[in-house]
Amino acid sequence: MAEQLEELLDESVFVSFIHLFHVVPVAGTARGHDSVKGLAQAVFDAGPSGHRVGSVALFESPRAWRDVFRRQVTEGIMSPAARHSGPGPASPADIRRAGELADGVADLIGAHLGPVLSSGDVDGPHTGYIWWRNLLLVTGDWATVLHFGICD
Repeated sequence: MAEQLEELLDESVFVSFIHLFHVVPVAGTARGHDSVKGLAQAVFDAGPSGHRVGSVALFESPRAWRDVFRRQVTEGIMSPAARHSGPGPASPADIRRAGELADGVADLIGAHLGPVLSSGDVDGPHTGYIWWRNLLLVTGDWATVLHFGICD
């Protein structure tokens, strides 16, 4: 589903990326802001990035990440200001399809990892990106970072 969304977005911008960083267990971690930053760091430490997390800005609602992801894909990436290539503004059908695919990606993540209990913005690696966003997703058992952005 993410590949379909990337393909649709690639028609509008240079190159889009949507992926999850590693998934790590949350067992044994205390709840709270410091533990959330620790979980984000554990996600990056599980891979080769070497990135040091500076901050995590938690959303008030655990489901807010879904709205942020959908809005960024439909209003952000598909907006005329973000369209660095393509013949003109995105059609309403393309914007609607991007929203449906974003919802599908969110549903897939929830189906595999479980309901997201907390979420927020994470500073993160963005070398070469024109625009990017990292969303920490924490379920009862797992934590990961949904990374998406555009680059040239």
